[in-house]
Amino acid sequence: MAPSYRPNVCTVLIDPPTGRVLVFRRVDAALGADAWQFPQGGVRSGESPGEAVLRELEEEIGTARVEILAQSPRPIRYTFPPEVLEKLARSQPDKRGYVGQEQTWFLATLIEGETSIHFGHKPAEFDAYRWVTPGEALAAAVPFKREAYREGLGALGLLDQERPEET
Repeated sequence: MAPSYRPNVCTVLIDPPTGRVLVFRRVDAALGADAWQFPQGGVRSGESPGEAVLRELEEEIGTARVEILAQSPRPIRYTFPPEVLEKLARSQPDKRGYVGQEQTWFLATLIEGETSIHFGHKPAEFDAYRWVTPGEALAAAVPFKREAYREGLGALGLLDQERPEET
């Protein structure tokens, strides 16, 4: 039987004038201390990826007031390392049986700006956010997600906007 990947969405929130993107710091330390990532979450049965994006944004950052600008042409997979699989099996039973996630990536902008972001909901997944370049977001990703971040950011046309640093 082929390994099973959980259907998932990932949202990159961009500030179009600057090209910077928002990354969020996870509350739990399951992925390591100071783990920064894009909002993401599972697609429920009967739900479209577009519906899942809006629900997940509301649940994770307190607002779904976004304009969707782009979507990846195909889902992007990543595999959980064994130590993460063990933690997920204990703490998140809905992820049991999956070896990783298959994400549809979305590029969006906040309609009301960052003032609409809040972490007052329970359970909170994030406690802070910061604007970074797409390359900095890639570098901040936990190692096992880094290749998926590279593919997702590339599929949304964000990595080719940066110039390599002068040496």
